[in-house]
Amino acid sequence: MAERVGFAASIERVESLTPTLRRFVLGVQEQTFPPVSPGSYAALEFGDGEKVYKNAYSIVECSEDGRELTVIVRLAPQSRGGSRFLHEKGRPGLPVWIGSVANLFPIVKTARRHVLLSAGIGITPFLSYLKKLHSVGADYTLHHFCRAEERPAFEALLAGHDQARVLVHTGLPSEVGLADWLQDEAIATHVYFCGPEGFMKWVEETTCRCGFAPEKVHSEHFFVPEGGRPFEVVLARSGRKIVVKGDETLLEALEQADVDAPCMCRGGACGACAVTVLDGQPDHRDHVLTEAERASGKVILTCVSRAKTDMLTLDL
Repeated sequence: MAERVGFAASIERVESLTPTLRRFVLGVQEQTFPPVSPGSYAALEFGDGEKVYKNAYSIVECSEDGRELTVIVRLAPQSRGGSRFLHEKGRPGLPVWIGSVANLFPIVKTARRHVLLSAGIGITPFLSYLKKLHSVGADYTLHHFCRAEERPAFEALLAGHDQARVLVHTGLPSEVGLADWLQDEAIATHVYFCGPEGFMKWVEETTCRCGFAPEKVHSEHFFVPEGGRPFEVVLARSGRKIVVKGDETLLEALEQADVDAPCMCRGGACGACAVTVLDGQPDHRDHVLTEAERASGKVILTCVSRAKTDMLTLDL
């Protein structure tokens, strides 16, 4: 049997930040985590014996000795179970398997100025950004958007950072003049953004209108994969047929059937779970494939995408 890759950890400490935000410190005893750069995330696996949850979370902080990682988890209204489990049962001592640590959202070291835009739980990757940018004397500004009732919690999270460079807003980006501020930025500025889908779409469209070159606009999408109508997949190499239920992802159905399917971020952002489609029409919901790849219908990201047809045949 192949050796399991990852880190056996457990919850060391839990702190409630708001009714919907909790900070978890995860610790390992016999090894250390790999080096963590700003923007990194950890793929966590946890459960209670009845069900195993696999979610990826941005790493807010890594201890100097490399034995502790900190993540912040929002109790999502549309939670598929993972965030709700952590909020209700994530107590000190709970075992957590950390399958991988990776960075799909790094700071561009050559940028002359950095503008960070976040909304809600989208602040998490930027908490590590702020520490790094300040330490190297970089030119940066963070605009964070949140609901009025959560403002004190986010201001507390940001209290240790340079307050001249950190702005917290309770109005919509369009209401506080963010488009004008972006319009005034120099051509060399890099923009980074993370938040709910509506916020992401607004920033994408606004940076495009403001003339930012695509290579200077960076984003990290996170969202809970939506369900849909059930469908069936055929694994071409074995002939097995697997039903994907309406409330589970294709990746979850494959894992439930003990299929060794590739995956990493579990949010349609990295492309590691891409699988060749031999027959059927995918319903693409990722942020990785190009328009040409989508149109070809020859590949699918199993962690978020589904099927438009009743059946998909995969090269698995």
